[in-house]
Amino acid sequence: MYLTARDGVRLYFDDRGAGVAVILIHGAAGSGKSFDQLAAHLEHDFRAVVVDLRGLSRSERVETLSATAWCDDVVEVADFLGLNRFHLIGCSLGARIAGRIAHDHPDRVVTLSVDAPLLAVAENASTSLNRRFEDLDHATAEDLERWQRFHGEDWRRAVTFYGRVRNDPALQTHLTIRPWLSELTLPTLITRGDIDDAVHPLAHTEEWHRAHPASWMWVEPGTGFALTQRRPAEYAATYKRFVAHATE
Repeated sequence: MYLTARDGVRLYFDDRGAGVAVILIHGAAGSGKSFDQLAAHLEHDFRAVVVDLRGLSRSERVETLSATAWCDDVVEVADFLGLNRFHLIGCSLGARIAGRIAHDHPDRVVTLSVDAPLLAVAENASTSLNRRFEDLDHATAEDLERWQRFHGEDWRRAVTFYGRVRNDPALQTHLTIRPWLSELTLPTLITRGDIDDAVHPLAHTEEWHRAHPASWMWVEPGTGFALTQRRPAEYAATYKRFVAHATE
């Protein structure tokens, strides 16, 4: 399904299931398609709204991006659907966007769930990401498969766009959560696999939990990166319990 944002950009989102609404936000150079398995589990108990960020996947390609655009687009999808209150799930970059929306719209976000979260991007991680998104002729087979599946024939344009805009200092400042982490007091689920990496440090998951001891933290042994993708059935079951506990 598409909507045209206030600035004329067409945004794509999936809207499946019924009941309490949960909006899912994908990661860097990614797609709402990364949540296909999870959404299939969630739609039995929730209204799962999966957004493609502007410039990526099925949303309209753009050349530039304001610091707040991705956050604004998610809220605009909620407005379009008449969702005054909703739950948020974000993975990686999507976790940063979800955290920012929860900070800026505390009256609208019921619970926050962050998978493979980042509180800020370290310099060495940023350098690694720049190499990954700029040197597309030497991309790994895994990245090529994902990017082609996520973005279609013009995947190079989408990935190049992301590699360019991610270096905007205003965007990075807007999505750096650590300075106001203590202000995020809503019920929060924090998840990650326990196999560490430089881009998504396990320490950020632990730091978020220390800042909010009442939050739920799930670190899955022997698993890398994101549980929303690696453990969708288990994630959905845990998420259902988390929301029930948070809203009882």
